[in-house]
Formats: sequence, structure tokens, C-alpha cells
Amino acid sequence: MSTGASGDGSGPLGGELFDAYPDAVLLVDAQGRIVRANAAATALLGYSAEELQRLDVEALVPDSARARHASTRRGYQAAPTRRPMGLQMELSARRRDGSEIMVEIALSPSRAAGQPMVLAALRSIGEYPRVKQALRRARHAECIAQMGRLAVDSRDSSSVLRETPRAAALALDAPLAALFVLDPNGRRVDCAGAFGPTLPLPDAAELTARGVLRAASDVSGMAQRLSVPLVDRGRTVGALEVHAAQDGALGADAERFLESLASLVTTVLQRVASEEALRHGQRLEAVGQLTGGIAHDFNNLLTVIQGNLQVLEDLPSVSADALAQDLVSAAARASRRGAELTAKLLAFSRRQVLQPRAIDVGGMLDPLAALLRRTLDARIRIEVDVAADCPLCLADPGQLESALLNIAINARDAMPEGGVLRFAAARCDHAPAHADASAWARGGVRNFRRAEVPCARPRGRPRRIPGNGTRWRAQPPREAPAPGAASSSARSHA
Repeated sequence: MSTGASGDGSGPLGGELFDAYPDAVLLVDAQGRIVRANAAATALLGYSAEELQRLDVEALVPDSARARHASTRRGYQAAPTRRPMGLQMELSARRRDGSEIMVEIALSPSRAAGQPMVLAALRSIGEYPRVKQALRRARHAECIAQMGRLAVDSRDSSSVLRETPRAAALALDAPLAALFVLDPNGRRVDCAGAFGPTLPLPDAAELTARGVLRAASDVSGMAQRLSVPLVDRGRTVGALEVHAAQDGALGADAERFLESLASLVTTVLQRVASEEALRHGQRLEAVGQLTGGIAHDFNNLLTVIQGNLQVLEDLPSVSADALAQDLVSAAARASRRGAELTAKLLAFSRRQVLQPRAIDVGGMLDPLAALLRRTLDARIRIEVDVAADCPLCLADPGQLESALLNIAINARDAMPEGGVLRFAAARCDHAPAHADASAWARGGVRNFRRAEVPCARPRGRPRRIPGNGTRWRAQPPREAPAPGAASSSARSHA
């Protein structure tokens, strides 16, 4: 820096050159008063040129260093030397509004109008690209840390989701941000939180397939858009989206920051799902315990009823009366049905030991189909098709019947306008995809039978629609077929 400055603006740093210098430059006299300041100094420090010329230079020093700076300045004026920038000195300047900025300062002794002066050049460290990047990344890291603390401390996960767009927008100096979350079925998108004007909800299929998206913003007044997916075990469950007013404002650092924030949000969503699953399991356990207790007590009552019916059936007066025999037999059948229901309730509560045995599939499906015809919609036609070589099935009869009933009810709900419900049973000589092939070959899980329950499309709808035309497969192990035991027919009942 030249030392030929003069108070009247002559010399190498006088006039237009002094004002046009890119760094903030102050001309300070021996008493520490600012004699002159250029335009860059007024922009950096927030004062006008007239205000700066009435200040002592100590007014620009933070309060904590003001006393030390006065003695340092006097020592420098006693033996002035050139001090360039880049000496790794941590210096700060106090602006007009009271804020402080980190600066580098170069000092150079000078003379103006025959008086000793000091030229001080100031440069904000924040203007360096690497410093800007470091400060930006530090701001991002602080935001992630704050959101992490909120996620740990908050019992309400929705507050974390609502705060996420605001934190992202403030960290990226963006005026608009939103957090979109897919419902558990992946069919509907909800806005869990937003900062700024409300954004339109994206399509669920488009959101699932988009991945990281950096493009021009489709919002009025915005220039750039950056969207990062929320990924849970390989499945997209939402997206965090930010819009910036300036093109290029959302670069690689912004993408990495949003990915970190999205990972944090995904963890919160996983915790919500885990807590809900735990609560659901606890409710089921409570229901199971209650069901088991009720079923046990009801089973005791049925035992008394069945015992008395057997005694009543053996009485001579009842044996001689045909009507009384019919009434007692009906009551006995009803008690047996109650016992079967009790067994199912105990199985649900895990207090009943399952009793698998060889089952004639055709013999079980016929009465089941008759029951379903009385209970399902009359517009649903039920068909039963059992192959000639269908072997006996090894299963608990009550559990298998319950499984098929559940399938039938699901099929009914999938066909509100009617259709065809078809039960098919056939021999299966090949290992299913999920079976252990080596164990199958050794005979450990060999000879499965397959029960296919296709749910045909409703009448009047020639094309397959979601939820219809679905096929369920139940694959319990089978017993070796006994001669004549396998039911052979292709029974179709309208």
C-alpha cells in the first residue's frame, strides 16, 4: 500500500483511487481520529463517511478489546512499520448496529499535510470463498445438532416434522420449504410442515420415483428448487423440498445438508412407526389375555351344559320321546359349536395347543361353501374345485377353516358388485419359492398341497382392477393320500 496519501486527496491514494479501492480504507491521525474513509469502509462498517470522520478509531473496536487496542495503537505510532494482511491474527470490528465482524487489517505508516498518519485497510474474512463455505457448513451442522436435540427431547414427533422445513429454510436462507410425507399405503401425500406459502401437494407416484431433484422452481418469484427424498429401508416415504429466490443458491453443500436433515426426519418417522407397532402389540396382548380368560370360563360352563345334556339324553322319558330327543340333540350340537368357538378363542390368545391332523380337503370345502352362500352377498357365486389326486392335508381344522373364512371375507370386500369366489385344491409337487429346497428334497417339508382362492373380476368389468382378480395361496403340509380318501371332483355350485 502506498504511503503517499495526503489529506487533501492528492497522491497515489488520493481522489478517485482512494474511494475506488476495493478494501475498506481508513486514514487515522496521531490522536486516533479518523480523518477519511472510502466507500468500501462505509459499506463494511455501516456508517456514513461524515459519521466516520467524527469518530475515534477505538469506536470501531469491540468493547472487550478497546482498552488493549489504545495501548497497542500508541506503541505502533511510536515505531510504525508496514503490517500486511494474512498474519493469522483474530481481529474483529464493531459495526454501527453493534454487531461484530471478523476482519483482517493491514497497517501502513503515511503522511498527510506534513502530519504522521496511518492507513488502515480492512477486509471482512467472510468475503473469502473458503471462509464463506466453512461458515455455511458450520451453520448447517448447528441446524442438524439443534434438530437432533429436538428429536431426542420432544415426545411429540409432529413438532419435529413441523419444525424441519423452517430449520431448513433458515439454514439455507431460502424463503420457502415444505416436508411431504406418504401415508403407510403410499397412495396419498400429506404436508407435515411448511415454511412460507403453502406448496401444492405432489403426486404420490411422482414423489416415490423422483429421487434427488434440482431444477427450476415452478413457484412464482422463486428461481431454484431442491428436493431430497426421505428413504426408509430402500423405500421412499416422503421428501424435503426447498425453493430459493436466486438461481444457484442451492448447491452441493445444500444438497448434503438436506440429505442429513432428511435422514434425521426418517429416523423420527421410524420411531413413530415402532412406537405405534408397540402400542398395537400391547393392545393385542391385552385383548388376547382378556379373550383367554373369557374363553376359559365359558369352556367351564359348556362342560357343565354338555354333561347335563348327556345325562338328559339317557333318561328313559327322553329316550321314548322323539321330540325331546331332537331338542336335546340340537342343544348338544349348539354346545359343540360353542366348544369349537372357545377353542378358536383360546388359539387366538395362544392358550390352546394346535392339533393338526389329516383333513379331507373336499370334505371340508363343501360345508364351508354352503356356509358362505348363506352369509355372503347373493351376487357372489362360490365354486369349489378339488383335483382328483389331491392328497390329505395336515393342518389344525379350526385354524385352516378360519384362514379360508378370512380370505373369503376379504374377497367379498374386494367385489362390492358381485363376482365369483373359487376355492381350488390340487397337488403341489414342486417346492414353493420361500421353501427350503434342500429340506424339500430330503422330505422334511415335502409334498405340499396348494389351495388357490382366485377372486374373479366383478360382473360387467372386463378389465382387472386393483383389489380384484387376486389369488391367495395356503400351503400346509399334506399327509400321504389314503386309498379313497382324496376327494375327486370338480364341483361348481351357482
